Amino acid sequence: MKQYKYSLDNSSKKFTCPMCKKKTFVKFIETESRAYLSDSLGRCDRESSCGYFNVPSSNGIIVKKERIIDYVETSFHSLQLVESSFLSKNRNNFIQFLMNNFPEEAVNEVVLKYLIGTSRRWDGSTVFWQIDNYECAHAGKILAYNQETGKRIKSNEGKALIDWVHSVLKRKGVIHDFNLRQCLFGLHLIRNSNAKVIGLVESEKTAVLMSLFKPEYIWMATGSKGGLKYEFLKPIQQYKIIAFPDKSEYNDWLIKAKQLNGFNFDIVVNDWLEQSNYRDGTDLADVLILEKQKCIKLGI
Repeated sequence: MKQYKYSLDNSSKKFTCPMCKKKTFVKFIETESRAYLSDSLGRCDRESSCGYFNVPSSNGIIVKKERIIDYVETSFHSLQLVESSFLSKNRNNFIQFLMNNFPEEAVNEVVLKYLIGTSRRWDGSTVFWQIDNYECAHAGKILAYNQETGKRIKSNEGKALIDWVHSVLKRKGVIHDFNLRQCLFGLHLIRNSNAKVIGLVESEKTAVLMSLFKPEYIWMATGSKGGLKYEFLKPIQQYKIIAFPDKSEYNDWLIKAKQLNGFNFDIVVNDWLEQSNYRDGTDLADVLILEKQKCIKLGI
């Protein structure tokens, strides 16, 4: 819509008309500042009995300056760096947790499948690489796990330990700038898979574990509860997506899924966890590991 430099004031305020002297006069204003122009410039509301109408001599169209946004290219890690993180899997607490609960062959397969790396950031910490469907490494998320329980290790302040490969490299002076633009964890798997259904969860750990429990799906992770969004899911728009939110996140994901389905996505949000009696924050991996350990104790 065109916006003119001057316009009639659309407020309820009225002034004395220069011609009929009635308080029925609407002044012209400068559109952007809303400052009144000359007392003689305006229109009388008594169009039939008075008809006074005096306009500014010029009233050009306002052309707003577009905000210029500099495009900054996405930064990527080299695949050599990704590969170098595979060398120390024997001291990776998360991988050792998997070894304690699943057959070694299956674990080796899933570690290679998801390109799970090891970091020296914390003793035995894990790198979950975010690699897209063009094999570009967007990010390396570093998390610390307990080797026995598979749960996240927390700091003295009670916060789960987390860092990023690019942040570590910047602190060491190896790189100076890194424009992070994340993607789904496991996105690279669509390059070489014939599966038609994607299982979508929040945490990387859950995606890895679910691929061991239910390998017929391609399992991916958003990395956070806020990761169910268009820019993350665009590369998998043609797939049937079954989302498995953590307990208490169902309603939020359901709303987002309905919005995305309006853009030709096919997302179903599973409510099994939400209907369960598990505590808030529980995810599929927590439940399956718990049930697996129960079966082991019962000798099943």
